[in-house]
Amino acid sequence: MTFKRFDSVVAWIEDIVSAFCLAGIVVIAAGSVFGRYVLHTGFLWADEVNQMLLVAMGMFGSARAVRSNGHAEFTSFINNRKSRAARIAMRAAINILTIVLLVFMFVISMQFTLGGTMKSTVLRIPRMYFYMSIPMGFGLCIYEYLKVVKIKILTDAASEKE
Repeated sequence: MTFKRFDSVVAWIEDIVSAFCLAGIVVIAAGSVFGRYVLHTGFLWADEVNQMLLVAMGMFGSARAVRSNGHAEFTSFINNRKSRAARIAMRAAINILTIVLLVFMFVISMQFTLGGTMKSTVLRIPRMYFYMSIPMGFGLCIYEYLKVVKIKILTDAASEKE
């Protein structure tokens, strides 16, 4: 499998998981509101499932935002520097710090997930299944940053205006 093919599969997974999670949240929330106010009964499990879907959507959506360059950057601060070397050094420091933070969060979230033996209140599912998307999302963010870090560092700040 070529890298382009692998990358397109990763992008497809990020898109599909984000879309299905959003659709699930909307359907469950609408059904829960309908059940509660029209049928005078609710789904006891709706809040727990929506929590799990919201976390998954946030983590996979974050990786998707990195892929589409949708995260906030310090472009206005970097643009004020006259020296190209200073701009490159600042972008390098910011990107390296971001990747180090993501690796740290990946390790911590992996430990947190593997230690999640407590069960959910209604569904009685181990909470670790609720948290599995957190290290997955951080891992995908690391992948997306590593994929473009050279370009992000060497691209001159003047061409970053969008």
